[in-house]
Amino acid sequence: MEHMMKAKLTVLTKLTIFGLISVAIALWIQWLSGDPAYPKFPPGPVIFIVVAAIVAMGTRWWWTPLIGALIALLVTSGWFALLPREVLRLTHPGSVGKFAAGIFAGTLLQIVALLFTDIAGLAATIQNYRRMEKTSDSAKVACRFFGGLFVFMGILAIISGTHVDKYHNLMHLIWGALALVASFVGSRVAERFCVGSGIFYLALAILGLLIGNPSMNRAWFIGPMVLRTGDHILHLVLGSIFLSMGLMSGRAHRAGLAESVAS
Repeated sequence: MEHMMKAKLTVLTKLTIFGLISVAIALWIQWLSGDPAYPKFPPGPVIFIVVAAIVAMGTRWWWTPLIGALIALLVTSGWFALLPREVLRLTHPGSVGKFAAGIFAGTLLQIVALLFTDIAGLAATIQNYRRMEKTSDSAKVACRFFGGLFVFMGILAIISGTHVDKYHNLMHLIWGALALVASFVGSRVAERFCVGSGIFYLALAILGLLIGNPSMNRAWFIGPMVLRTGDHILHLVLGSIFLSMGLMSGRAHRAGLAESVAS
């Protein structure tokens, strides 16, 4: 059984939560200022608030700040991918939305908060990991958490009719179901599933970035499924998470076996 660290938020974890909430506020400011990029109530702020809540309540899991860091890194990558548009919001906010001051303040707060959360989340994850005595169940917990999240999001996309690539959504839905199964079978199965998933997603990301059509947003057609730059970045993040979870959990598992044999 995994040894739990004290149910107390570290300073770095608190800073991560603060950064996530700040990003949500920045997005709401832009939306309320009439930014045309947000024609309806934006789901982005809600996602950041939910992730902040997960980080705040997940003190028993050392890796929860990593979720905040990675979602911030993903949005940061998107921000810089649309750099000309974002620069326009900073230099000529009056030409973008109804309330120029709000557009400027929201955009500036967004990128500052994103970069802040990137650093704080990664630092908090490293700190929490070092405080843990054992992480042998990390892969199992990761499979259960992300598997449930993928199944929920996949079903939600189907029911709501959200405009997403249905084959890409189906791939993640199947992966989520398999991850849930692996998490309940056992720690060793979860470890191997995380390592295999990490290699798979990293391969998808690297190949997509290398051979994707640069004139079509790095579009890479795999049969009926099409992956673009945003998908490649997402797969790069997912692959890094799963591979690290599997390797670290496996190392802790082997260390635990060695201790048992020695005793």
